[in-house]
Amino acid sequence: MLRSWNIAIGNFFFRRRNFLFPCIFLLTACTVQPKIFLGSATLDLLWLGCGAFEAIVGQAVRFITIGFQYIHRGGKNGKVYANRLVSGGIYGVVRNPMYLGNALIAVGMAKYMGAPRAMLIVVPLFLFIYQAIIFAEEEYLRNKFGNEYEEYCARVNRFVPSLRNARQSFTGMRLDWKMSVQKDLGTITGLTMGLLLIPVWRTYFIAGWDSAKTAGMTSFAVACTAGLLYGLLLYLKRRKRFIFRSPAV
Repeated sequence: MLRSWNIAIGNFFFRRRNFLFPCIFLLTACTVQPKIFLGSATLDLLWLGCGAFEAIVGQAVRFITIGFQYIHRGGKNGKVYANRLVSGGIYGVVRNPMYLGNALIAVGMAKYMGAPRAMLIVVPLFLFIYQAIIFAEEEYLRNKFGNEYEEYCARVNRFVPSLRNARQSFTGMRLDWKMSVQKDLGTITGLTMGLLLIPVWRTYFIAGWDSAKTAGMTSFAVACTAGLLYGLLLYLKRRKRFIFRSPAV
């Protein structure tokens, strides 16, 4: 029964993951209050810097994953789907690189908020959601690919990268950065806006509106520009005017 519930929960969150996670961060920002919590502004700044770096590393993992081996394990019609079992590229290093990248982004941005309660809300929630989604995906892949998938699981870790198969996995591949930009433009834009606007939000709570207004005008302008540019590129993409020509994989 627990196994069935976990699969059902994973399928539920899988269909809604693209808008669910931004909503979680927005709700968290509306319900928590940042503060100086490590005893000094310097230590807090180091903590925030580590969070930002972790989130950027997570985005880099997503970028590399898509650029080396873009696959349709992202689902089809809101359901878990795979037309083939891919084990090359970064999928030969870790079985769930996109979710690893997402987890790094989630934990990093929770740190970057500088609010202890954000960590208590975001981290357990994201870990629960991702373990359910991974469980549902693994059930699908095991049923569809059978022994081939079992052998793949025996070679490659679920969530902790291992370099023992890296050379073989990346042989003959190249990074298709155009594909990465096209497929991951939304996440890149969202992360950029978060990195720009969260310091303004934090300054408002700690130092007041006047300080936030003075420090945040440039960040707000750049974030708005990034949002407008993303909207334009998304419109062009849907009109098939923003499509990089990349080789099929």
